[in-house]
Amino acid sequence: MGLSSALSIGRTALTAYQAALNVVGQNIANAGTPGYSRASARLSALPGPGLTVGQIGNGVRLDAVRRHVSETLNARLRLAGSDQQSALAQRSNLTRIESIFDPLGSYNLGSLMGEFFKSVSNLQNTPESAGARAIVVSSAQALTGRFQEIRDQLVGLRSELNVQIEQQVAQADELAGRIAELNLRITTAEASSAGSSAALRDERDRLLSELSEYFAITVREQPSGAVNVYIGSQSLIQAGQSFGLKTVNETDAQGLLASVVRFKIDNGPVIASSGSVRGLIEARDSHGGAQLQRLNTLAAALIREVNTIHSGGQGLSGFATLTGLTYVNDPAMPLSTAENGIAFLPRTGSFFIDVKDQATGSIVRTQVHVDLDGIGADSTLSSIAADITTNVANVKATVLPDGRLELVSDDGYRFTFADDTSGLLAALGINTFFSGADATTISVNPLMASTPSFIAAARSDLSGDGSNATAMAALADAALAGLGGVSLNSYYNSTISQIAVSSSSAQSALEAGTIIFDSLTAQREGVSGVSLDEEAVSMISYQRAFEGAARYMRVVDDMLQVLLGLVR
Repeated sequence: MGLSSALSIGRTALTAYQAALNVVGQNIANAGTPGYSRASARLSALPGPGLTVGQIGNGVRLDAVRRHVSETLNARLRLAGSDQQSALAQRSNLTRIESIFDPLGSYNLGSLMGEFFKSVSNLQNTPESAGARAIVVSSAQALTGRFQEIRDQLVGLRSELNVQIEQQVAQADELAGRIAELNLRITTAEASSAGSSAALRDERDRLLSELSEYFAITVREQPSGAVNVYIGSQSLIQAGQSFGLKTVNETDAQGLLASVVRFKIDNGPVIASSGSVRGLIEARDSHGGAQLQRLNTLAAALIREVNTIHSGGQGLSGFATLTGLTYVNDPAMPLSTAENGIAFLPRTGSFFIDVKDQATGSIVRTQVHVDLDGIGADSTLSSIAADITTNVANVKATVLPDGRLELVSDDGYRFTFADDTSGLLAALGINTFFSGADATTISVNPLMASTPSFIAAARSDLSGDGSNATAMAALADAALAGLGGVSLNSYYNSTISQIAVSSSSAQSALEAGTIIFDSLTAQREGVSGVSLDEEAVSMISYQRAFEGAARYMRVVDDMLQVLLGLVR
């Protein structure tokens, strides 16, 4: 083995350790770079020619630059990040839902319902009191206003969540496109070289982590170096192609707009199992949507039950004319048909109309039958109007062009109602206290608000009769079939409890998710993170090796000079 071979050994050593020092320097330079994966130089001995004493070798080479990554750990970290972001989105929006209902505030729905029923209870003791009647109207207006305010805020929150979903889906779509581009760059770069493209792979891993914050994704690396990305079992990225994400506005079962996530390529639905987008969808539909539905159910039960009792009672005086609040789509269609536009469908039964002669004080009671048993000809608005006009003396019923029922008494007569077992009066908005069908439309009947003397606190024309107000006041704690056998107060309290439990669960999920995410992040740092102490040790080691190789080269050079001197 000659001196030329010795020079080759020194040269390879200088080259290899200089490259190894460059790897160390790259690590130190990127110690604070998010998503950077530590690299290390892998050196290997170069084989040399065989000698009688054995093989000495031909120096050293930089065999590879290794990225310290664990794909299994990265996959777990991405999933943990998805779960954390989903819980965060739900927790923050459940907090907002709690603040909308404001159960501990002085203006909460439960307190206002209590004030309303308290005012009705007071009215039963002093039914002739104008002040007591005014308080009933005032407390009812505060209650209905709060229903509408909560509903508007829940719908507003829903609109904000739709916007956030649209924005996050657009950001996820951009990330998917960039990952697909990086796939192409990585496969091209690595196809033309023996090693991996560390910087491009780090950038791709960082983008995959960002994408996993929006959707739970599965990543599978291909032999080419590209990755395929899936949302559930659906492919989002294949090599250099992103199938794209978008949102489409659709109408849900409540008639409200919902931003639905779909693939651009085929408009197929995206099934998000976790991630912030899933959290926003859960907050919109399962939490906000559910509470909006419960609010509407509570408002509808309040309207239906109070109106059912109120419509069968009477105020301080009878009516000379009265127009229903409900618009019927087809006066010739049976009144039990939902398509007729009636929110609270009546049933087979009857009600009474009492007609009082103002001059003599005499009262004539007439029963009006309602047939809705589905056998034969069922009652329609037109048939009810004809029945009243024909059989109730001194009262004429007319179906208005807009589909409402109007009752008008002859001069000198007034009419009231009693004992409605059919629910027809409440269904048609005749002599009702509330108008509307749910939290969107609930309000106090304008007639009762403008003329509180018409509030039906009595069931007769006897002085001091507050029996109908007594029945209405009892509704606060009465078990109602429309609420699943619980009272208005119990249903409201269960709604507040449900929000609190959901919020607590979301907080617990967020805390657990954060612990898991932080633990996995620490594990990733142990594998991929840069330790400046370790890099300093490697740097000194490679520096000493480089210095030793340089000295070795000087020694070999001196030996060459001696040989050349002998020749000369």
